[in-house]
Amino acid sequence: MPAGGLPRLIRAQDIRGDLHTHTVASDGRNTITEMAKAARERGYEYLAITDHSASHGFGNDVSPAELVRQIERIREANGAIAGIELLAGSEVNILPDGSLDYEDELLEQLDWVVASVHTSFGMSEQAMTERMIAAIEHPLVDAIGHPTGRLIERREPYAVNLEAVFAAAAHTGTLLEINANPDRRDLSDLNARAAVRAGVRIVIDSDAHRTATLANMRWGIATARRAWLTQQDVANTRPWAELKRQRKRGQR
Repeated sequence: MPAGGLPRLIRAQDIRGDLHTHTVASDGRNTITEMAKAARERGYEYLAITDHSASHGFGNDVSPAELVRQIERIREANGAIAGIELLAGSEVNILPDGSLDYEDELLEQLDWVVASVHTSFGMSEQAMTERMIAAIEHPLVDAIGHPTGRLIERREPYAVNLEAVFAAAAHTGTLLEINANPDRRDLSDLNARAAVRAGVRIVIDSDAHRTATLANMRWGIATARRAWLTQQDVANTRPWAELKRQRKRGQR
């Protein structure tokens, strides 16, 4: 913190990579190559391709066999496209019992795993909290996507004990996301601030479904600034080599 006592808030130029994006493999509109080149043009050092998993619930799901092929495509693209590192990832669905919809043997092949709730929003607070904490405690989950499930003016956040979620995330080293989609901005500024105070590290992602919506990142940065977050509070301000080591599985 500078001598004046005010923090130096995070800026867009502090972001080194985007860790939640989609392609035509699920419900995105652009290819791996197109997303990679657009991210490189934004100055990013790395990009995680995280298409929806096997039980997303809204069509265009990636079966386990298709995810294996998608990993191969990402590896091939990474070798062919200079100037940016492509990470093989997935946005996996957190099932109602807190389990994930891919087997661990497949998840272990990924560089980055975002786990999100996409179904069964009407659970009780206790059941939803247990569901979220089970995913947070999974050793291969790197981050929880859009943690409260809100869609601004369209869907209220689901019932969940955020204090318990924050405590579990801090204890396990699981990142919580500020999803920069302007309809989500989830975590909210108030919740993001509370999470950091609880010892949680944040990741800001665009959740881009096309090259143009990589620019969503600006809304996530705005939310983080409203939360008074600094560069140190946000994991994807770090180079991938450093962030990779800081993941739960990087410390095993």
